[in-house]
Amino acid sequence: MFHGFIDESGSSQSRLITLSCLAGDWSQWFYFEIDWEKALAKKNKQLKAQGRKEISRFHATYWSTSTGEFKGWSKEEREEFGSHLILIIKRYPLVVCSYSLNTTDLTEVFPEAHNRSHELAHILLLTHIMKYLANKVLGDKRWPSERIALIHDDSTYNSILREAFNHVKADESLEHKDQFTTIEPKTWRECMFLQPADFLAYENYKAVERESAGNPRRVPLRLILEAKTFAGINVKLLKPAFEDIRTKLDPESLRILFQNARIRALKPKS
Repeated sequence: MFHGFIDESGSSQSRLITLSCLAGDWSQWFYFEIDWEKALAKKNKQLKAQGRKEISRFHATYWSTSTGEFKGWSKEEREEFGSHLILIIKRYPLVVCSYSLNTTDLTEVFPEAHNRSHELAHILLLTHIMKYLANKVLGDKRWPSERIALIHDDSTYNSILREAFNHVKADESLEHKDQFTTIEPKTWRECMFLQPADFLAYENYKAVERESAGNPRRVPLRLILEAKTFAGINVKLLKPAFEDIRTKLDPESLRILFQNARIRALKPKS
């Protein structure tokens, strides 16, 4: 049984939204959890000995910006801790698929979504993730009968992601659609695996942001994706992709998409 853990990243300033999924067999996740918890316990033991505040979890934004529970950490300390977590991620043959989009590009093609761009973005990004997993994981001849359950970080988009999931499963053109079992929200307190998913979502978001500005990838993501045990994809959906999606949608499919995104379609001009 495969499990895929999904988290989101982005910022209102960049207008970027990223959804990443970190997927693997449950036997891998069992040992992954042990290693991850040991890393956090070791760090907390060190912090306690120094009379400093312990951390409850790994939070990528706080870690990267030295805020929240990571406030006061030096750059060197953050890099050392992050490198240790990267070594854990690289130890296991996991798959990551990450898709990003700019909501400005999205609303230029779907002007009806000007007030619901994040809702529509989550639908399109989850759809791309599921199609990638169907092709690259469930379509792999080594796992002809494997199934996959998806867990995502609890958010205001829970119902939208659930409806998008069900819509993809109803798509007769998608191979292996019946091998997707469930999608459910969980908090980081309920699911430790959302921590590495958060790490990958944040690093993929920063990669798209940096590439858009003509800068190279950050070291953490480069080290992870260059690992031989790690398979992954990092894609930014551009305006032509949205134009292609809209062109292929028949009126009923467009109506359902808007309904799932809580969009009130613009009335035709008289």
